[in-house]
Amino acid sequence: MNGEVVKVVEFRIRRYDPNTGKKYIATYKVPIRKGTTILDALNYIKDNLDETLSFRHSCRMGICGSCGVNVNGKPMLACYTQVLDLNADTLTIEPLSNMPVVKDLVVDIQPFFQTVKKIKTVLIKPAEALKKTDGEFIQSPEDLKKYWDLSLCTKCSICYSACPAAIDEKFLGPSALTANYRFIADSRDEGLDERLKPMADNVWLCTSCNSCTLFCPKLVNCSESIVEDRSLLVEMGAIPRTVKDVLESVMKYHNPMGTHQSKRMGWAEGLNVKTFPNVTKAEILYFVCCSTAYDIRNREIARTMASLFDKLGVDYATLGEEEWCCGDHILRMGEKGLFEMLAEHNVSVFQKFKADRIVTLSPHCYNTFKNDKPYKDLALNVQHYTQFLAEAIGKGKIKPSKPFKGRVAYHDPCFLGKRNQIYDEPRQILQSINGLELVEMKRARESSFCCGGGAGRVWTEEAEPEKRPCVDRIKEALELEVDTVAVACPFCVTTLEDAVKVLDVENKIAVKDLLEILKEAL
Repeated sequence: MNGEVVKVVEFRIRRYDPNTGKKYIATYKVPIRKGTTILDALNYIKDNLDETLSFRHSCRMGICGSCGVNVNGKPMLACYTQVLDLNADTLTIEPLSNMPVVKDLVVDIQPFFQTVKKIKTVLIKPAEALKKTDGEFIQSPEDLKKYWDLSLCTKCSICYSACPAAIDEKFLGPSALTANYRFIADSRDEGLDERLKPMADNVWLCTSCNSCTLFCPKLVNCSESIVEDRSLLVEMGAIPRTVKDVLESVMKYHNPMGTHQSKRMGWAEGLNVKTFPNVTKAEILYFVCCSTAYDIRNREIARTMASLFDKLGVDYATLGEEEWCCGDHILRMGEKGLFEMLAEHNVSVFQKFKADRIVTLSPHCYNTFKNDKPYKDLALNVQHYTQFLAEAIGKGKIKPSKPFKGRVAYHDPCFLGKRNQIYDEPRQILQSINGLELVEMKRARESSFCCGGGAGRVWTEEAEPEKRPCVDRIKEALELEVDTVAVACPFCVTTLEDAVKVLDVENKIAVKDLLEILKEAL
């Protein structure tokens, strides 16, 4: 490492000695210069401070994919990552997750490669086609675009390490499923049936949390590829009974809960909530979400938000029975036609209703309104309720006065955080409450561990308890000795409460939506 030292960074490296079984943290001070990578720093430690440190690397150019490690909870290539870009005085370096540790930062990557072996990584052609030598096959640029970026994968296993579904060895993992779609999308490949078989019973474990896409060093959109895989299975009808039940409920009742649309406003009983078409104009259009409209446990969340609107003197209204499911879960499950039907209905009602902005309770509604066509084409002014309330608290319009005693860990919902980078506003709400001690989860913000409820898995969960992401997440919260896990998504409430019951720790920890905590403080 040449050049002037810019700063000295403390490296806290999680080490493992296979001979003794000892796990420990070793700390080293490393001089950092402009351009110093994590790999440079590890080599400096090995050459100058501790020759026993073990880690894996080869090309130093982000090509071989062998130097993956977790840095402050985020999986990344050590050779790709410059220390100064991380803007930290202390870095915790750990081995990649979801794979056995061999020694120090070296993991056994066989579990990852075993998943890749379950799919064919070459073009499948009929035997008779292979015998033909005459003629030339020409593929159009449009065909090539479908899968070219998917071929950039270097098998670094970072997506597998970041994947919450990979705690279940049944799941093929993002890289294998993405590679499978790459060949499906290649018009030269003729093995569709053969490609669908290995993923038909496990692709539904993916929660669309977006961790694979977020952390991929080569920017491969694994998450979207898995949606395309599922879309093909839906088209062929090769779907589990649980998935079929959800899709049929949405088709019949316009919501995945299987409840008649006439009961959509049951949550507002006794409240003076204006609804479309009785009103067609309001300052705020309040989009409630299927879970908070129909789920008895979550209805209080919807009621609390309405009472806060009233407290603030806000002119608001809902779509009433004309509010259909936003379709986010349905789209991620691969049922594009059904999603379009839902979206077209909601879009048509949005166009009839004049509102300055839409406020949603669910991050899933927020995400699809902002990022998925045809909603995206409307350029809607949409806020998640945490943004709305953080703004109101910041202006002094809401002042939590009652103390909330206890240690609270905030769980970042994937569709709020990983997909839309909303991390600060929920924390600002919690920090405004007297007596509340906010504790950060070990895996937080971009590294947050999914609750396991996305892409319809909240309704289709069939994995054994120890292989459910929600159970893993509650175990993490229990280690922090917190009283409450705070969330900002109704689906996180459902999955994490299920995990509390599975672990039989209802007397130790509670799961509450931020709105429920704020209500106690007002």
